[in-house]
Amino acid sequence: MKQLKNSKYWCNTPKWLIYTVCICSFLFITIALFASGEGFASENPYKFFYLAGIFLAYFFSFWPALIFIIAGTLFANFWFVPPFGQFVFSYHDLQVWLLNFCLGFTCIFLIEYLQRERYKNKLLLLVSDSRYLILLHRDNDLMKLLKKDNHV
Repeated sequence: MKQLKNSKYWCNTPKWLIYTVCICSFLFITIALFASGEGFASENPYKFFYLAGIFLAYFFSFWPALIFIIAGTLFANFWFVPPFGQFVFSYHDLQVWLLNFCLGFTCIFLIEYLQRERYKNKLLLLVSDSRYLILLHRDNDLMKLLKKDNHV
């Protein structure tokens, strides 16, 4: 069976819409974390960015989601992890970040893989439907010819 190479283009959303949704998600999460206070934000800063990244992967593909979680991680580490307003990676912060990044990356990778397979199956279904219709029309044309020949 021939491999379908265009299944990587399963997301046909315009780029401007993808960027708009990413920026709006980023702003919404940032405002919500600033509004929640330092105690809550310092415990959960990455989780919201990774959750939004998973939804972005589902709707808009792998690369916008990966860029979103990397930017969100850097932003969250700078503004929501003590000491606030500084990039300081302790060993514990690195472990937390690495665990969250591995989980987020795995989720968005699996979503991308499943979306490509779903799109590939949709393409195969369309091809099989069109082949069925072609065979059906050929069969109908052949039946008409046979009836014509029998009546002559």
